[in-house]
Amino acid sequence: MYYRVTHATIQSGTFDQAMATMESIVESFSEINGLVTSRLIRISETELLGVAAYESKELLEASQTQYDELMGKMAPFLAAPPSVSHGEQVMAFDAE
Repeated sequence: MYYRVTHATIQSGTFDQAMATMESIVESFSEINGLVTSRLIRISETELLGVAAYESKELLEASQTQYDELMGKMAPFLAAPPSVSHGEQVMAFDAE
């Protein structure tokens, strides 16, 4: 697995609007080739952490334009450009 980790700061008071926008585009995620799972975590009133798992680094890179187009809809709510990192999974734990 290969991951995209995005740390975003949204403008104060825009959380509900930002989430409504995310809900309007979430179905489009199924069209991204190689995307296995995506999670959005609220870590403070204005901070969000997105974690997306892909089958491979190549599929993540191939989806970049499509991903950018979808996530561009979040731009009106951002307080600053998001910080984006990529990396390979080195360990996993899943409770069953």
